[in-house]
Amino acid sequence: MLISTSRIENTRIHAQDGTIGKIETFLFDEEQWVLRYIVAKHGFLFFGGRKLLSPVSVTGTIGETDAEIRVGLTREQVKNAPPANLARPISRRKEEQFHRYYQIPVYWGGAGLWGTAMTPMEAGTVTYEPAPTDEPAQADSDEYHLRSTEEVEGYRVEAKGERVGSVSGFQIEDTTWAVRYLSVEMEEGQGDGQLFISPHWVDEISWIERKLKLDMPADRLREMPTVGVRGALAREDEEKLHEFFGQPRYWK
Repeated sequence: MLISTSRIENTRIHAQDGTIGKIETFLFDEEQWVLRYIVAKHGFLFFGGRKLLSPVSVTGTIGETDAEIRVGLTREQVKNAPPANLARPISRRKEEQFHRYYQIPVYWGGAGLWGTAMTPMEAGTVTYEPAPTDEPAQADSDEYHLRSTEEVEGYRVEAKGERVGSVSGFQIEDTTWAVRYLSVEMEEGQGDGQLFISPHWVDEISWIERKLKLDMPADRLREMPTVGVRGALAREDEEKLHEFFGQPRYWK
């Protein structure tokens, strides 16, 4: 099932022993376009700070209820976790510290979306094997791969250089946490409603210019079939989108 991130933003996060806070935004990796972290904004207990939570820690299915999301952690665990300073990019080295603290496997280095697994729930069953503390830092440990959904909302979408709209949201798969589609709000005079485009169908992304570029005439893009009229994409809507773009189905 697909869920809009806007639906679960501000959702209450419930730990094993009480409420932690609320979802503020998400961090995804720009290579696979999968939500890797929940950015939790805490209440009085944490004096308004921010912490990262992995989907691996979420119990149940995201979006199962709009009231709250449950994590298999205690409030003390989250309170003592490494802080999330979103004012600076989060390096792979920082991610390693995070995973080591929570004793959860890393999501990179495997054939699946979550390391050796395809879903965070499956990844949570993998035995954690920490690297030796004296292990030399990897050459790519200071690389940066994460972006916030909040940052990308508002990015311009261009078709053959013509502006057609801007990113307004994310449609994620509730089991894998993969970003399956970007919601694009059409410019005035360009068409009605929203477009839905997989980030993997985008020909070029300029993080500096805040643009997504499609190698498709704008007129052709305006012919895209109307989907998501009920606020969510059904499988029949996805079939229409994949047929229009001539793309293979991810669910097969």
